[in-house]
Amino acid sequence: MKFLHMDSPLMHFLGKVADVVIVNLLTILMCIPVITAGAAFTAMHYCCLKIVRGEESSIASQYFHSFRDNFKQSTVIWLVMLVFMAFFGFDFFFLLTNPSETGKYVLGGLLVVVAIFAIICTMVFPIQAKFANPIRKTWKFAFVFSFRHLPSTIIMVLASVVPFAGMYFLMVIFPLFLCICFSGPAMISASLYNKHFKKLEDQYLEAHPEENLGADDEHIFDDEAEMAAEAADAEAMKDSKK
Repeated sequence: MKFLHMDSPLMHFLGKVADVVIVNLLTILMCIPVITAGAAFTAMHYCCLKIVRGEESSIASQYFHSFRDNFKQSTVIWLVMLVFMAFFGFDFFFLLTNPSETGKYVLGGLLVVVAIFAIICTMVFPIQAKFANPIRKTWKFAFVFSFRHLPSTIIMVLASVVPFAGMYFLMVIFPLFLCICFSGPAMISASLYNKHFKKLEDQYLEAHPEENLGADDEHIFDDEAEMAAEAADAEAMKDSKK
């Protein structure tokens, strides 16, 4: 019965599954007031990245650590998102209830804008969770990061939609939905953006060798690190063409 030992691969896997479920339930709970949803999503991505990197400890403590530290900025970011979502929702409602030939083209353009907005929003909270920046710079880097790694970002968007689409068509999966509806897609996303985040963190530490940051520290995602990462990407593309 070695597979039941606490340090066995099976128990290690089940422990991670339990952490993912706990993160999801905490996120649902902290989203109930609506206004706190931004901080809840940020804390969720913080914990999911910890799990992917094998740095998780007390998952609830880590969740509320990030929730408290990022509450102010995450809430402002969330309110901005809500304003845009309300604007897009009104436009869709108006165009669909007032059909016209011109409206079809406007609707097509609006769908493109909404898709771009969704792609950018997918990376806003992961970046807020890991990197210390002013809000304006967080949005800027979310835009740059999303389109620089567009294939990964599209997978993240689709992963976020699948649980809700599944529940819409199959109510029988509702218990599973409650367990992983947010944290499941966040884990997939974290496994994708982790390697890109690592590159940026390494570039930053190379540019700032005087800093010795531990696993629980927030790395500063600044212009210098971004330019270094762009240079690294360009160099990699040159090598691939040789």
